Amino acid sequence: MKPFRIGEYEVWSVIEREGPLRPPAVMFPTSDPERAAELLAIMPATVWSPTTGILYNTYQSFVLRSPRRTIVIDTCVGDNKARPPHFNYPKKSWLDGFSTNRLNLDGVDLVINTHLHVDHCGWNTRLVNARWVPTFAKARYFMVGPEYDYWRDQTAQGFELPGRIWTDSALPLVTTGRAELVPVDAQITQDISLLPTPGHTPGHVCVLLRSQGEQAIFVGDLMHHPVQCWEPDWSSCFCVDPARAAATRRRFFEEYADTNAVIVPEHFPYPTAGRIKTHGRAFSWEFI
Repeated sequence: MKPFRIGEYEVWSVIEREGPLRPPAVMFPTSDPERAAELLAIMPATVWSPTTGILYNTYQSFVLRSPRRTIVIDTCVGDNKARPPHFNYPKKSWLDGFSTNRLNLDGVDLVINTHLHVDHCGWNTRLVNARWVPTFAKARYFMVGPEYDYWRDQTAQGFELPGRIWTDSALPLVTTGRAELVPVDAQITQDISLLPTPGHTPGHVCVLLRSQGEQAIFVGDLMHHPVQCWEPDWSSCFCVDPARAAATRRRFFEEYADTNAVIVPEHFPYPTAGRIKTHGRAFSWEFI
């Protein structure tokens, strides 16, 4: 991501993986192929491959640093975890990304998960002497209570991959008292609050940063690709409740279009951050 500032905060990202992933028809099951092709034709080649038609996707964690504290939002896939084969790519770049930006893992004060999908909470923990321990040894972790409870219940019902994720990346932090389970609209610090945005998962939230009259919203998986600004009803193949996700996304666009809010989706490729604009009776996306 291209770094930027919001008030007293420096904002940048640490990338775990980036590159082509899925075609529009797979990523957005209700999408119209002709409309998708029309939209991609006006977009830069940084967000899709004109040769293959495949959408680009980034896994990245966001770092917010002020003179008072350092915050990490979402923690990608992680390492040494029982995951499907396509998640077994080298992870050293993510670890190196912190030192490159003059930050070690012990220097992080707060970690916030927008939700508990595999690519948003994996580096919450790492394997040390056969135990899952906090990756950020001195940080307080924040997870939304309803989100945690939903995946706990999925685990109890025998859903295998969600069970692994919850068991190795969420449960150890809660049982050791390192994580706080908070409401969907929690105020985390004076500058940081949560916005409930259910649909992708039941307890999905966005993270709102306000500082010195400026604001940025880290939207997790509220949207996965810029095409969704033109077509907010196209929910991803990973949404637990696609209809609710679409309604939530549209309400969000209506509230934040044409404002000063910098929107930061995890999966948008470089330069990642942008703004939502009104576009006739719909919306559009503008990278900053």
